[in-house]
Amino acid sequence: MNNVQVRIIKAGPNEAQTVADIGRETFYETWKSVNTEEDLQLYMNKSFNPEKIKEELKNDAVNTFLLAYAGDELAGYAKLRNDRTYEQLKGARALEMERIYVLKKFQDKKAGKAMMDESIQIARTGRYECLWLGVNQENFKAIDFYKRYGFEIFGTKQFILGTAVDEDFLMKLVLP
Repeated sequence: MNNVQVRIIKAGPNEAQTVADIGRETFYETWKSVNTEEDLQLYMNKSFNPEKIKEELKNDAVNTFLLAYAGDELAGYAKLRNDRTYEQLKGARALEMERIYVLKKFQDKKAGKAMMDESIQIARTGRYECLWLGVNQENFKAIDFYKRYGFEIFGTKQFILGTAVDEDFLMKLVLP
């Protein structure tokens, strides 16, 4: 399993259920220890509804979904979108990485790296000036991962998860 090949594919509308399933699975696995079951279910039922995901996949002028496979197993996914920005980024052509999640059992298999590398390539090909994201301020492992790529904190925002309000850092990577 250590030398398993990770491949990234761009998801289409036919993969809506796959995206919804991996979205729910990775989100739950990541956040179940620090959130209530009720808040998790509220958020997941809204965010990972297969019909909502299908509509987002159809709108490929705005949204790009990447699926990471380690061998034949689905390991994680990422979602990029180009329709939101922050005041601090005004004037820059910016691409948001709204989500990037990897199942725990694949986190040491380079699936996250493969998705980040592909996302940066998509941003460069699309002539974006920066790639940005929000990350929970207490998700130190993710923050370290982003910093290794050169992401820098440029602000904060609130993230609503069910009835809970979390504080996120906003991080950006300026693309040469």
